[in-house]
Formats: sequence, C-alpha cells, structure tokens
Amino acid sequence: MVILALVITGLANVFVAGKKYIKSSRLRMGGGEIGKSFLDPLQAYVRQDTWSNSSNRLGVPQTWSGTITADGYTPNYAVSVHEDIRKVIVTIDLPEID
Repeated sequence: MVILALVITGLANVFVAGKKYIKSSRLRMGGGEIGKSFLDPLQAYVRQDTWSNSSNRLGVPQTWSGTITADGYTPNYAVSVHEDIRKVIVTIDLPEID
C-alpha cells in the first residue's frame, strides 16, 4: 500500500508540473504572436524609394506602449536609428502564471 501511494503521488506531481509548463509555453506562444502582429505592419516601411524620407515611420525614433488587457500581455516597441541602420525592438511582458 505504501509503495502504491508513493507511485501515485509521484505521478500526480508529474501531471501538476506538466500543466504548469504547458500554461507557460502557451503564454510565450501568445506573446510571440502579439510581437509578430506589431512587426508585420512595419514591413511596409522598408522601401528603398522612401528610406531616406522623414515621413518614413522607421526613420525617426519612436515608441509605443499599451496593454492588451484581455490576456494580460503588455507589449512595447521602440525604433532606434543609428546612422542608416534602423532596429525595431518588441518587448512583450507576459502575465503571471498562477
């Protein structure tokens, strides 16, 4: 009986730990999709004919921040310009895991 109880307890711990890892990976995948949704519209500004224009959104440093409250994600992105090299950094803060 003791051996059976130990085996069942060990299996229950495996399932509880697995559930936490699955939830964590779902949150990370959701954050990745949100980051992709922020980067996709910016691809339209990577054009040779407007690259040097001041109207190009990638031409001036800018930031955006907001909250997607339904899921608890907090996305931020910033455009940095160094000479003619432009970099977009997207940061997604994931919600806390229960």
